[in-house]
Amino acid sequence: MELAKQLFDLGEAIHGGSVESKILEILGELFPDHKSIPVNTKFWDVRFSRLLVNGQNIPSVVMPYTSGCVKGRVGREVGLFPMPSHPFELKNLPLSLYEGAIIREEGKLRRITLPQGSPPTFFVSRNIDGYVELCSDTRLVEARSRNLEVTLREGDSYILLGAHVDHWLSGFHDNILSVQLLVNIKKDLERSNLKHGVKLVFFSSEEGPRCCTGSSQFPEKDVFAMISLDAIYPSRVVFSGTPDLWFLSRHFPVKRVEMPTPFSDHYPFVQKGIPGLVLYNDDMTTVYHSDADVPNSLDSQYLEVLRKSLVDAVRELDSTPSDKLDEEFFRHARLAGYTGDTREGALIPDPSTLTTKFKRI
Repeated sequence: MELAKQLFDLGEAIHGGSVESKILEILGELFPDHKSIPVNTKFWDVRFSRLLVNGQNIPSVVMPYTSGCVKGRVGREVGLFPMPSHPFELKNLPLSLYEGAIIREEGKLRRITLPQGSPPTFFVSRNIDGYVELCSDTRLVEARSRNLEVTLREGDSYILLGAHVDHWLSGFHDNILSVQLLVNIKKDLERSNLKHGVKLVFFSSEEGPRCCTGSSQFPEKDVFAMISLDAIYPSRVVFSGTPDLWFLSRHFPVKRVEMPTPFSDHYPFVQKGIPGLVLYNDDMTTVYHSDADVPNSLDSQYLEVLRKSLVDAVRELDSTPSDKLDEEFFRHARLAGYTGDTREGALIPDPSTLTTKFKRI
């Protein structure tokens, strides 16, 4: 866990920024034979932010991609909203009814992306009332980053295991702990007698105005399957993947098995027709993208469970022929009404479930 602590101490790693770059530099030193793959991204540059309530400066964070200055009273010019039960429900708040907005949750601060065009919005950790002055100067700036690829075993095709390195606020479980797990699993995979090659990939810019900026620019040629680690949190996993990989869920302490979510680094591969899955845990909803996403006493034990589970899953995946995976994929596809003959483009986002569904053609 030494690496995780070192990365945690660096602070918030905004996509395309200096902390993200530092994390990749540290990983590069751990894996001197790595390959860097350039990524075009955008850095969210916070030049200034301040929230005054009745003339007093209070702890706050500006919400991603909102900018501007507003003065007025709470409930009149400035809307005040409690944090919804799920972060994705923020998009349903009537923010546009106000010149500025404040979202509150007792005891923590968060950064969560709001719908495009939202007014200047801040997050606070306590209730407020009265006269408010909020001001932020933020902008998205074109930037260059990189994915860091580590080949553990050569092969004609590869099983990729990936984790993104950027994170909002403290980010310990989303996604520093996943980075630690990839490092921990290296020796196990090098010792395994596998048919396929194996690569670890540390992705940049998964968070941001568009998900998965780093992984969408990773070359998918010769990829047999993609396993992403994202927001792992003691002590279960949501196994979110293409149906041909669901059989691998038996190796993990599973909360549920679901279709692929479009909100993680496996998804660009799934769109290209490559078997893909992400392991995450929405039990961490209460600390998601917050300054409360910090280490806890169960992390080391949980990491060891996942390490063993991943090794077993990779071994079984490696021994499964691609035609058997295709057969299982299209069995589910036909049951769902998909009549196409290619995996690429067969799955589309399903807003009602926050996962994906088969296209009906």
